Amino acid sequence: MKTIDLRSDTVTQPTDEMIDAIVQAHKAGRFGDDVIGEDEVIHELQEKAAKILGKESALLVTSGTQGNVISLLAQASRGDEIVIEETSHTYLYESGAMSSLGGLFPKPVNSVRGYILPETLEKAINHDDAHLAKTAMVVIENTHNYAGGTVITPEQVKALTSVARQHGLKIHCDGARLFNAAVALDIPPKKLVEEVDSVQICLSKGLSAPVGSIIAGTEEFIHESHRIRKRLGGGMRQAGIIAAPMIVALETMVDRLKDDHDNARLLYDSVQDIPGLITDKPDTNILFLGLDNLPFDTMKLSQELAKENILIYGKYGKRARMVLNRMVDRDDTIRVAEVLNKILRIE
Repeated sequence: MKTIDLRSDTVTQPTDEMIDAIVQAHKAGRFGDDVIGEDEVIHELQEKAAKILGKESALLVTSGTQGNVISLLAQASRGDEIVIEETSHTYLYESGAMSSLGGLFPKPVNSVRGYILPETLEKAINHDDAHLAKTAMVVIENTHNYAGGTVITPEQVKALTSVARQHGLKIHCDGARLFNAAVALDIPPKKLVEEVDSVQICLSKGLSAPVGSIIAGTEEFIHESHRIRKRLGGGMRQAGIIAAPMIVALETMVDRLKDDHDNARLLYDSVQDIPGLITDKPDTNILFLGLDNLPFDTMKLSQELAKENILIYGKYGKRARMVLNRMVDRDDTIRVAEVLNKILRIE
């Protein structure tokens, strides 16, 4: 029986075309030492990513976490305060990188479905007082993982950044799943980040590259980010072996994200009437199941699903996350729905 892995879209495997791209780049002699700027494939990737995101320049980084912390360190100074959504990945799940590596002070604020309201940001910004940390940046996450893969629209971003600009704040977008938002709204990705100073995109999630993220912004920002990446040990040699699959991901894997969104909606439609189950209609590829009214927590549910060769993380308390991805097709989704109905319908 096939194992259906819903733990994350990071479980996606590279396509044959991605592996072939590595081989062909090697045969063409395009790999070089990227630390000294001699890898042709890296240059191609960075130029392509910058164009897609509508930014002046871009930089390959090893991961989304590294990309986020580099973006913060490049635009804020030690002791500065960063306004950040209270359940965001950058705040909760990046090992306190902004504080431990950069001496930056996070100020978590609440949101509506992952979106920091402009009035919330306004209240969070410190006035100029020597007793208070200087508020320097605001971080947004699009799509927002913990809120359920929710989408922040260009209009919402513009309203938030309008407040930020009035107070001289920089704006960073953790866009690990930015392309999911773009596909859901049927707009170019650059429309989602027109107003922000920097953005990080992850290509090893739904886009299925084996490793790697990109940060993008002004040439000045990327110049400083390059220095910080080196300081963090992110300078790599023949890194074109990473970049080649990432190029394929950008060129061929974006439109198919709609399949994941459709499967997430199919799963929602198939389980949302289970008595006691709490669900919200998914914007993209992430579905959370609220188990508060059922005799299950996520650990118990994950154990029951594992008996059926279905994998989820058992660490979200009473909220079970399921992430649809390229390795899970429509038939798999129907099977998951059948198993959930069998397990969760309490007679």
